[in-house]
Amino acid sequence: MENTFNRSAWAREEFARHYLENADIYVIERRRMIGMMTSLFTHFFDGKRDIHVLDLGCGDGVLTEELMKKSDSLVFTLVDRSEYMLQKAKERLKAHERVCFINAGFQELLEDKVLLRTFDFCVSSLAIHHLEREGKAALFKYIAGHLKSGGHFVNIDVVAPPSEELEGWYFNLWREWMQFMMNHLNVWGELPDDIIKRYKDPSSANKPDTLEFQLEALKEAGLKDVDCYYKNGLFAVFGGKK
Repeated sequence: MENTFNRSAWAREEFARHYLENADIYVIERRRMIGMMTSLFTHFFDGKRDIHVLDLGCGDGVLTEELMKKSDSLVFTLVDRSEYMLQKAKERLKAHERVCFINAGFQELLEDKVLLRTFDFCVSSLAIHHLEREGKAALFKYIAGHLKSGGHFVNIDVVAPPSEELEGWYFNLWREWMQFMMNHLNVWGELPDDIIKRYKDPSSANKPDTLEFQLEALKEAGLKDVDCYYKNGLFAVFGGKK
């Protein structure tokens, strides 16, 4: 997995920086999906103290920052394989205490090269789709094993369409979103069709699976109340409870 990461575009600082600068363009209703995650957290954890949160593939720490707004009694562990992403997360969260940063990939977690405690809440955003199908299932089992009883896992990610017919419609939705956001923000450079082509490129790091498969994998991992909380085309928010 480490060598795969080093060969991927995400190992290049320029690529990672470009993504962070344009994430709200690339991802349909990204802010709304983050809002769904924080809404679930508030509903189930409001008023509780000393909540331990695991942010897997944390990127620049945007999920952690949004959760911090909901409570001052959270302890965070942020994990990412990209040193650049972790540095951006440290910069974003520099005013906050009770935050631990770990430079590690999913495979290192699965091989127990990094020892983690158990957590009340686990989140991930647009990271797990880089794993093959077997890797996703293994990571879901790992997450279930590191959740406390009553703990929740929420994943924001891109998913594969179940048919070519739906794929065509979902691509249109995605294209329209990117065109709208580029007009709204007056940002140009990449064409939406070029971004969609990268999603389809078999040599890319993208390996999305259907939502159906992932919901079943979460159930097989031992989670209950598994459901899709929100979906717009290729992008979904889903998870379950220990």
